Amino acid sequence: MRLAALGAFDGLHKGHMKVIDAAGPNCGVVFFEPVPRQVFGGLSWRKRLTTPAERYELLRDNGVSSIITLPFDGVTAATTPQGFSRLLAEIGLFSGFVVGYDFRFGSDASGNTVTLKENLRQFGLTVTLVKPEDVGGVPVKSGKIRQLLLDGDLSSASDLLGRAYGATGVVSRGRGFGRTLGFPTLNIRVPESKLLPLQGSYATFARIGCRKLEAVAFVVPGGNLVEVHVPSFEGDFYGAEASVEFISFIRAPALVKSEEMLKKLIKNDLERSMEVLREW
Repeated sequence: MRLAALGAFDGLHKGHMKVIDAAGPNCGVVFFEPVPRQVFGGLSWRKRLTTPAERYELLRDNGVSSIITLPFDGVTAATTPQGFSRLLAEIGLFSGFVVGYDFRFGSDASGNTVTLKENLRQFGLTVTLVKPEDVGGVPVKSGKIRQLLLDGDLSSASDLLGRAYGATGVVSRGRGFGRTLGFPTLNIRVPESKLLPLQGSYATFARIGCRKLEAVAFVVPGGNLVEVHVPSFEGDFYGAEASVEFISFIRAPALVKSEEMLKKLIKNDLERSMEVLREW
């Protein structure tokens, strides 16, 4: 009996992982791309907790090798609950599906867990429901995590995620201004669809290849760019993939009136970051 976890799974937080774990070893995961909320959730939902590449990587890191992506478009959105249930049955790889307690599907989200059970029973497939997950009495929801990140509360966001929040992108060329100040940076440009936390400075870990390095990072206002300074780290990594894990918020952007003031701010950010990371 092989089961598949079914859902949107943006963020792959503790609630999502509870659903996946309930599907058992050698399970599959079936999700939508793009995330339905990204299409219908309004401006506040246009940014995702996980890009498609990050979601695949996290699933593989958790031992999931069977991943099926269902396209979410106008046709999918207009599909009736019965039609969507038939689509699941036609996958033909699983004896049943595991979903969260609040799973909705079909046109206008008219299908629920009861509907799914009734429909899939006709195809000889089972449906297992997973109760909500909470941490310290706080329900684990993607929307709550998004708000915590935008408020700069990384600790609470990490508790709900089950890991530090991260972002992956490509190292791009910048103005080289940080180097002239004595603080060269890796300019990591992340996809436009990726949600970055509150703008400002952070204690972070940078991942480049197999290396995990202590760093200080600055989330640039008005763009999907993270400037990362790794002490005593040299090299040309333009075009390479790199990621950053946000550990602790250091400060909000400040009005800088001189280069000397900026140097002092960065130096203080770096010192505070190293103190935080030593205790991590």
